[in-house]
Formats: sequence, C-alpha cells, structure tokens
Amino acid sequence: MIARKNWLNKGLLAATVFAVALAPSAGAAPKTVAIKPMAQIAQDVAAEGMAVTSKYVVTYANIVGKSSDIKVRAIDFAGTEIWSKTIDSGWDEAATVIAVDAQGTIWLAGNSAAAPVVETMTVTAGALNPDSVLLETATALRPDMNNIALWQLSSNGDLLSQSNSTALQPAIVDAVSANSTGISVLLSRESGQSLASVKAGVFGKEANLGTSKSKFKTLQRGLDGSTYLFGSSSETLGGKKLVGKVDGILMKVAKTGSIASVVRSSAANATRDWQSATASIFLTGVVKTGKTTETAVTKFTSAFIPTWTARFASTGLSLAAPGANGSVFAIFEPTSLPNGVSGFKVNKGQSVVLGFDNKGVISGAFSSPQLTSPIATGYSPDSGLIVLTVTGAILRAAAG
Repeated sequence: MIARKNWLNKGLLAATVFAVALAPSAGAAPKTVAIKPMAQIAQDVAAEGMAVTSKYVVTYANIVGKSSDIKVRAIDFAGTEIWSKTIDSGWDEAATVIAVDAQGTIWLAGNSAAAPVVETMTVTAGALNPDSVLLETATALRPDMNNIALWQLSSNGDLLSQSNSTALQPAIVDAVSANSTGISVLLSRESGQSLASVKAGVFGKEANLGTSKSKFKTLQRGLDGSTYLFGSSSETLGGKKLVGKVDGILMKVAKTGSIASVVRSSAANATRDWQSATASIFLTGVVKTGKTTETAVTKFTSAFIPTWTARFASTGLSLAAPGANGSVFAIFEPTSLPNGVSGFKVNKGQSVVLGFDNKGVISGAFSSPQLTSPIATGYSPDSGLIVLTVTGAILRAAAG
C-alpha cells in the first residue's frame, strides 16, 4: 500500500534537501516490548489486494471467463464472508488497486475494454465444400484494455458507478486515494508517471510527474483537493537536484495540477525509496548504503517536516498502516532483532509488525509464521491491524 541500536532519532531538514541523521535518543532506554502472536482470520488465495473498513475486510481478485471480471469479497473480523460480488459489465475489466474512503465507500481502479463486436451478417450463398469439412467458428479477439477505469461500490457491495476514460492514453494504475473532494489516480507508462483527478465520474487533465527516472509508489489525497505522493527519483524534480544515488521523494501536487512542494530524502552514495504511507504522512521505505540495507520509518508533518524517525536492519520491503490515537504500524522483514523487542527469533521470510505511539516510541510488536511477503494492510478500531500476505493469509493483530 525500517542502525538497530540507535533506533529513535531526530530528522534534520536543511534548505530544500532532506537527510535523516541518526543519533542515540536522549533519556532513559525504551522499555522492551514482547512480540505477540497474530491470528489468521481467513485464507483467500485469489486475493490480489485488500482494504479495511470499520466493519470488515474487503478483497478483490481478477477472474477470467467469457470476459475478464473482478470478484470483490467482504469478510468480517472473525473470518466469515459477509458478501461476494462480481463486477461484470460485459466488458473486459481488471483492477490493480483498491481504497476505502471515510464513508466506507469502496473504490477500485484499473483498466477496461469494450466488449468484442460479434459479426452478425448472414451468408446468403454457401461456399463450395466438396469434402464436407466442418469449419470451426472463429472467436473474436478481445480488444486491449486501453481504458482507465474506476469502480465505486457501496459498503454492501452494490456497484454504484463505473467510469471509463477513453481520452487518457493507455496506462497502468499504480495507486488510488479518495475523499470528499474527489479521487486521485496515479498512472504509469514507460515514459514516466502522471496524476489524474476524478470528479463526478469525469477524469481531469493529467499532471506529469517527471520521467521514468522517478517512481512514485503511493499517494494520499488531501482534504483541499491536493495530492501527496511518495517514492524515489534520480532526476531533478521541482527544482530539487539529486543528492544520493537515488533519493526518496515527497511531493505535493496542488488541485490545479502544479507541483506545490518537493522534499528529497537523501544520503551520500545511498539509494532511498519511500514505499508506503498513511494519511497522517507516516512513511516507511528503504535505505541502501553499500552492503547495508535498512527500513526507515518517519513521521512527517503536512509540510514534510520530520517529527521522529527510526531505522531497522531489514531486507528492504515495508508497509505502513495507521493505528489509534495517532499511533502507527510498520511491517517489514528484519535481518536482526530490532532493538527494544523481545521474544522474536529472526527467520528468513518472516516479517514483523512494530507499533509506534505518537512520539515514535515502540508500543507493540507482532508476528506470525504466516506473516510472509505482506502485500496490503489496514486498520479498524474494532479489529486492530489487518495484513494480507501474498499467499492469501489474512492476519489480525489485537486492537490498541
């Protein structure tokens, strides 16, 4: 939709270039937190993505039959299916991302194509066929899914609307974020990425986000109609030049489509990349310097000023999730025991969840043998943290 001992530090912001510098935190050492187990509430091997509402977990999967369709399922926090719906308009359609807004409305985005046109002309004169060869009926080729598509579903799974853009050039949908001001859609092509805003089912003009040397992983739509984007870049963006090998990027695009601000997360000879974000601008990402790979976790203000940060030795991939009362979660695969955590044996392939309070202190830790290759996460006050893995395991950590 993170070194070990110096785990809590203050971020430094100098001029227009941001670089996190780590130093031992002042005061007493943090209390050690024991790992708690996560419970598996469901198994959905077909699930390709997930979002969490206040009442249930919703997953989607692309299925292929006479046409390509999308299956959407809602599962309560005990693992019982509430409803299952199939989006089948008669067109070929496939979803690549999912989001839920504050009202519980479900948004899927991806691609669609018009249904193939079937030849209906009747032949009035038979062709010569002296050997009585049976001819197979030719199957019409499916057209490419060149349309950018957006589906809106109610909390009960009813399809409320479907928007298909024929004006935008073909692209892959990388991320979607929705609120009362509209929907932000992140699009990707070989030439680079762009941002499109959708209001009342109408796709607006795209805003270019650089070339293929920049790659945004996630976005969050602001309440003023602006969009916050996070990723990596090895080119000049918004007048800010490259500092490391690859810099992490935080960018704000105004509702007009113009770039409002850019901050680079940089370190000399380092590769940085922000991979996941919450609406409160808590980010998780990777920092690679020489042979050292770490997961960075940082809480920013809306002005991209860091308030706290930490790093953990890891394999590099990570996810961020919101919690209660300003708390947040980071999910990553550690390569050594995180400082401040006990009762956990590092196993190759197994990830860990760390919870942080609003000051950046570790407040909880969770794991499970099934927590391998997590691909999506979400939070509900009634359920706690929910994580979907690549194997389809849906895991739950206790609320709080």
